[in-house]
Amino acid sequence: MSETPSLNLPLRLSIAALFILGLIGGTLVVAYSGFETSPRRGGTPVFVPAPDAYFIAATMYAMSCLAMLALLRHRTKSVAWAGAAVAGYVVLAWGLVRVIGPL
Repeated sequence: MSETPSLNLPLRLSIAALFILGLIGGTLVVAYSGFETSPRRGGTPVFVPAPDAYFIAATMYAMSCLAMLALLRHRTKSVAWAGAAVAGYVVLAWGLVRVIGPL
């Protein structure tokens, strides 16, 4: 079996940015039960409510979690660490929703 190539620093930074931005974006959508669009030509913004917006949030969380697992896989191949990382990710996402969400 061949070894996986090493990830250089710019690639790791890009993956880390994808991880952080996806986590924050998904958290904002869930915390505020939707998101608002901004039309190009200055029309009225449209609020996308929770049921439709949760698909976007799930996609952002999945993208972010995969980026985290890619960075973890670069360090270790352990399934136990991957499981612990996913569990930690869920706790972090839940905590961020609780902190960022409206009171």
